[in-house]
Amino acid sequence: MMAIRNRLLRSGRDDRGSMLLALSGVLVVTGIMMAFLVTVLIAQDSTRHDYRYTKSIQGADAGVQQAYYQINTLPTGSTSTSLSSGGTVMLDGVNYSWTATRPAAESLTWTVVSTGTTTVGTQTTTRKVTATIGQSALFNMAAFADSTLNFNGNNLATSYPAPGQGQIGTNGSMTLLGNSTSVDAVVLYDYDANPDPSRCTGAACSAPTTTNGSKLDIAGAAGTDGFIQAQLDTCKAVAPLTAFVGTTIAARPEPYCFTSFFADTQNFTVTGAGTARIFVEGGDVVLGNKNHSDVNNDIPGTPTSVKLQIYTTGQTVSMYNQGQIAAAVYAPNAACGGVTSNAATTYYGSMICKTIDNVGGWTFKYDTRLSSIGDGIWRLKDYSEPGP
Repeated sequence: MMAIRNRLLRSGRDDRGSMLLALSGVLVVTGIMMAFLVTVLIAQDSTRHDYRYTKSIQGADAGVQQAYYQINTLPTGSTSTSLSSGGTVMLDGVNYSWTATRPAAESLTWTVVSTGTTTVGTQTTTRKVTATIGQSALFNMAAFADSTLNFNGNNLATSYPAPGQGQIGTNGSMTLLGNSTSVDAVVLYDYDANPDPSRCTGAACSAPTTTNGSKLDIAGAAGTDGFIQAQLDTCKAVAPLTAFVGTTIAARPEPYCFTSFFADTQNFTVTGAGTARIFVEGGDVVLGNKNHSDVNNDIPGTPTSVKLQIYTTGQTVSMYNQGQIAAAVYAPNAACGGVTSNAATTYYGSMICKTIDNVGGWTFKYDTRLSSIGDGIWRLKDYSEPGP
């Protein structure tokens, strides 16, 4: 009997050990399953977060692109300073909205703020981007020469109405002779390709000098795809171009297009309110018809040079001695200088040419109001996602 009892007791102990072992196994398997489930849940949550994060930036980007499109479709001369999506827009499950503002109607820079929001279940992700859309200013200095700029003594470059902005610049070289020559600043472009400060020679080179590694591309404006030629082609599609010879021209919203331009008087005026925008294909531009000619000198001392804008693909822009000229001239292919001689001219506005040459005594007075004239092409200049 005792032997049987002992065997039974030993059998019970064995069963209890097996049960404990089985229970341990179940706990281990359960732990593994729980860990796996947690891993799956974390991965799913991460995937949903990544999905929301990616979709939200796509929505914000869609807002920037929509703003970019609307800015590009604004009519020339638009005075609008703010645009918006007009509320929240839904695109492929993403909500976005945007605003675009600029500080003034004549500003060449818009700031776009666009926000994209994605919701999955109870979780929401929002991303906001800021973009800058702007035009390049055509007239940002008193005088610029693509190739060479020569001041042969007694010259000056200042600015009005705001002072201190009488810059002169070049992609090539400039010679500023004469001990009385002075300018507010010098800008040497294309400096990466030609890093030589001696490109500026003469007394005025002691002015504050700025270098720009990139070339200032003005030649492209007169090329087959440039904005000057594009406007001329638009005009020619309506009617053949003719030469202009006259004593006045009327301001108007639409541009003029000619084969050449001759301000044939000693006192050439732009009549009416607004601007005369003149495009010339290939021919000469002559401002005045004799020495002491006034051209658009509507307010002596501070004329409104913006009233007379001349864009030409031609090879010469000429002036007479001792003239008073107010204009914005953009002539990428032209030698700008005198009809024969060109001493002591006072030039108000801005002159952008292939070459600029005078025998001395020229005074350039940059009209700072010209800085609001752009090339008509809005570009996405900056794009960022500010931090929290």
